[in-house]
Amino acid sequence: MAKGILGDASLHFDELNKLRILDPEVAQQTIELKEECKAFVDKIAEFQKIVGSLIELVDQLAKAAENEKMKFIQWGQN
Repeated sequence: MAKGILGDASLHFDELNKLRILDPEVAQQTIELKEECKAFVDKIAEFQKIVGSLIELVDQLAKAAENEKMKFIQWGQN
């Protein structure tokens, strides 16, 4: 009876018999979601690092190609 009244008032007891506002199941789901979000953010950060390296490499290749093109143009003018 008391649990029903407390539940109706959105009050719950946790595993240590402490009174909580959040349902323990919802609290556990929140913790799991927080961990999943952190893992996702870590993966996104790693992805950004990889993409940054790729962009840097492509820029270097573009500069090298431009230099070769300029050498060929200068060679053709001589």
